[in-house]
Amino acid sequence: MKTLDFILFGATGDLAMRKIFPSLFAAFRDGFLPHSLRIIATSRSEFSKAEFESELQRRSKIHIEHCDEKIWGDFTHHIHYVSTDLNKNLENLKEMLGNGSENIVIYLSISPEFFIKACKNLAAISLNDERVKIVLEKPLGRDLKSCNDINDEIAKYYKEEQIYRIDHYLGKESIQNILFLRAYNPFLSSLWNKEHIECVEITVFETLGVENRGEFYERMGALRDMLQNHMLQILSLVSMKIPQTLNADSIRVAKCEILKSLKTWDKENLKNNAIRAQYAKSGELRGYVEEENVAKDSKTETFCAIKTELLDENWRGVPFYLRTGKRMAKSFVQVVITFKNNATHTNKLIISLQPQSNISLNLAVKKIGKNTEYEEKMLNLNLDSKDSMQPYERLILDVIDNNPTSFNHKAELEAAWKWIDPILESWQNDESPLYYYPAGSHGPMESFSLLQKDGHSWHNA
Repeated sequence: MKTLDFILFGATGDLAMRKIFPSLFAAFRDGFLPHSLRIIATSRSEFSKAEFESELQRRSKIHIEHCDEKIWGDFTHHIHYVSTDLNKNLENLKEMLGNGSENIVIYLSISPEFFIKACKNLAAISLNDERVKIVLEKPLGRDLKSCNDINDEIAKYYKEEQIYRIDHYLGKESIQNILFLRAYNPFLSSLWNKEHIECVEITVFETLGVENRGEFYERMGALRDMLQNHMLQILSLVSMKIPQTLNADSIRVAKCEILKSLKTWDKENLKNNAIRAQYAKSGELRGYVEEENVAKDSKTETFCAIKTELLDENWRGVPFYLRTGKRMAKSFVQVVITFKNNATHTNKLIISLQPQSNISLNLAVKKIGKNTEYEEKMLNLNLDSKDSMQPYERLILDVIDNNPTSFNHKAELEAAWKWIDPILESWQNDESPLYYYPAGSHGPMESFSLLQKDGHSWHNA
């Protein structure tokens, strides 16, 4: 196993403490990291190694279930800390790193506004050679132009094959199963087209509100925060052509092709098929404009529902319904494939990501007894397992192993933003109404009407 240096910028941040360090610990515990491992944690805070380990104990270890004390001690032995300022040179980081290892991963768990500066300063100390890979957290831009600007600047210092744009949804077991489910089950692959599928639903619901992220959410909104990345990635995996070999290049090309086939927007289409809404006070639950760091007259959407279709020949005419929202009645993430059926019963394949990871198929079967009536029964495949990896652990190991399959290519992001931009522009210009829904509900009535006019209805978990 190659020697490894894992350099983490933003090491004192919430994401690093809640997700990245626990994931590194799990990979270490499970024997996936080399004994030569060095984790170099860095941020602007002035900490000694002992002080930083105390921070890890207080803020990160609590997110690890059944943490073995000896393994934790062995793990922290590999962690070093250095204070850096991205607005200045990184000579102190270079000094700690020395000649560096054979495999160097640089994880930028920092605000995207610092990506370009970080990459420039890393290149200045030669941390951009062929040994180096960089991981970029979302959001990458706020629209197509800003996304392209960031990508173009970073490309001055790193080649595309060195860049890993992370989307933790792509590390989820059920998401990774979508392609396998389609590719290796002929009874499904033969039905996976416009001749047999009535519609597709993708839902990402959270019971949480914006909590302490009001300032961030004011800049982003539900469309940018969830739909542009997570949900369009799910859509692409559901609808892309299955390549002959499931390797990184062919999968990324297929995803990009399907994203480019999304039907473009015009004003009439936007008016009828893109809904935005904001949660309002309900009982003891605060409304969005009552949250901290949120403008009292804010028109930021906390919910959006969109009907679209693909111009790809395999899917032409099949409606895709996407919805996401905060402060909903239930938290769940699911994909629902509804198959065409002339009978009163409709078969649905339901791929659940949260709160459980499972795949279920509802079937019509004869009721037990002396009758000729049918009832619905569910076939359930539970994908949860004690051996399941957390998404960040899986994706971090993919970076270490030079496997870009579950990461966003530059072209995918460009296609997604190009499709999203007209919606953003319309909403920013107030060309579409902002609806409201009670906090703790299933969203505005207008989102239900979006499907009802087509003779469909949302499947609520």
